[in-house]
Amino acid sequence: MKILFLVKFYPPSIGGVERHVEQVSQELIKLGHQVTILTLKHSPLIKTQENIKGVNIIRMPYCWSKWKIWQALWRFRAIIKEADIIHCHDVFFWYLPFKFFYPFKPVYTTFHGWEGKFPIPLKNIFLRKIWEKLSFGNICIGDYLVKWYKTKANFISYGAPITQLKGNLPKKVKTAIFIGRLEQDLGLKQYLEAFKILKADGWKIIFVGNGPMKSNCIKFGRVTGFVKSLKPYLQVGNYIFTSSYLTIWDALKAHCQVFCLYQNQLKQDYLESFPARKHLHLSCSPGELVNQLNQPLPFCSKFPTWQEIAKIYLQLWQKK
Repeated sequence: MKILFLVKFYPPSIGGVERHVEQVSQELIKLGHQVTILTLKHSPLIKTQENIKGVNIIRMPYCWSKWKIWQALWRFRAIIKEADIIHCHDVFFWYLPFKFFYPFKPVYTTFHGWEGKFPIPLKNIFLRKIWEKLSFGNICIGDYLVKWYKTKANFISYGAPITQLKGNLPKKVKTAIFIGRLEQDLGLKQYLEAFKILKADGWKIIFVGNGPMKSNCIKFGRVTGFVKSLKPYLQVGNYIFTSSYLTIWDALKAHCQVFCLYQNQLKQDYLESFPARKHLHLSCSPGELVNQLNQPLPFCSKFPTWQEIAKIYLQLWQKK
């Protein structure tokens, strides 16, 4: 099949959606399918068009305007017309005008997350329902989306480990590693309160990520910025603080203890629905999180694979 993925960003841009699309694309290529990515050019230093491991990547000029994105997509309407499958990753609005030109072309959506605003604005729920209705089918990344957005999901997925790691290397004691965007929608202020307690007790704090709260984090430890590979940190870090599904999988694969804070009911549901929930330290307060540091949980031994997730996509695309 000729498969066209529409996604806001694609590697080398760093993020969970980017990693998900990259891994699924590579698995589909292995199965003999043709995969094209239409995305935005997040940096002037990267190529406008290239082929990486068999995946054809086309990057449009970066912009926020819907009209300019639609104009850019119009230049590639031949690719849209020729594709057997169109699959949108959180950007169904990109495809909206083409839905009228090609009303019977199979188009699907993966809903990867929420917008970071709680309570969720009714507008966001309404738009999500529109994209759902206009799609032939959808995949939700996390069961919590079904509850909070009333989405009728055809499939639920949580991703899979990406980084190839060994879990038997010696771990550094009293080193806390936070992995993720340095923004408050991840509950970073609450994490910093916990790190304040740990720092006073002689702990080393490392922040692997970047964002508007970088200056707050520097007061507590080293900020690495976003990194291409988490391997150097997961292999030696025993205490990982994160809330991203993919990072959680990677950390569990490396035999790390994983700690997650939630600051509202949606975030709690996000974490509670995770398939390996029993291997996570969940808490709603910095004090509770600190108390869990001396309560190690058993290692996770069962993990999903990207081959399995690619098969979910193929199953979804049978729905026409």
